[in-house]
Amino acid sequence: MKLRSRSQMLPLRRPAQAVLFCLAAGFVAGCQTTGSSAQGPQGQALGERLSEADVLSEINGNVVAKAAYWGGLYEQDPRNAEAAAEYAAALRSIGSVDAALGVLRRAQSLSPDDPRLMAEHGKTLTAAGRAEEALPLLEAAIAQDGGNWRTLTALGVALDQLARHEEARAAYRRAIAAGPGEPAPWNNLGLSYALTGHLEDAELALREAMETNKASAKMRQNLALVLGLRGDTTDAERLARANKVPAAVDGNLEELRAIVTQPALWAREANADNNPVMIE
Repeated sequence: MKLRSRSQMLPLRRPAQAVLFCLAAGFVAGCQTTGSSAQGPQGQALGERLSEADVLSEINGNVVAKAAYWGGLYEQDPRNAEAAAEYAAALRSIGSVDAALGVLRRAQSLSPDDPRLMAEHGKTLTAAGRAEEALPLLEAAIAQDGGNWRTLTALGVALDQLARHEEARAAYRRAIAAGPGEPAPWNNLGLSYALTGHLEDAELALREAMETNKASAKMRQNLALVLGLRGDTTDAERLARANKVPAAVDGNLEELRAIVTQPALWAREANADNNPVMIE
């Protein structure tokens, strides 16, 4: 059993479930990209579909609904850089990395200097393990937007993928300063230390992540792993088994241990459910 990612989909309300899944799938396939307000594949006007997706996106935080909403805006106007970036981010969150890259390539051809597009393109390439390609995009976005914590965190992940750990940690520290109270930079900083065997520093950083009011179950599992590697099996087991059945915990810890002890795996699908790294 895999850890639930922060972006894992929540249940949609039944009446709209099939519509939104089909709608999102249609956008991924590139349907209706010319901006027409005609009837869509599900027989609803685009405005109605957008309204429904928007409501569900806000109420449920459902990433499929978000993909449907932002995909609809992108469908209306491919030059809308915000819509393209948000749509690509939603696609990345549901694992459609290739589709997200397709959206971003097209959007960047229309708005090559938009920092939102550069940042999201860099994050998506990082999530795909393509750090060398991601770095110039992330650095250019940071130079323009003054250092958004999410972009800085993605930069850290890209640098860790390339085994440039000191630079990665500097990026995470900048992200921590830029986004006080955000746990993701602390989480990734802790895992960066774990990659090089600095387990005490890893524990301290992960405990800082847990002190925020946004800490996730994945972060708790990461801390449990580091405590286990340090030999503190009692506290590790207590954390790992919080709200989990034993079999699930055992499988999760094995997956996390494999990632931390085999750095090459760090570069694979950073947003996957079984990867402790976070890109937001």
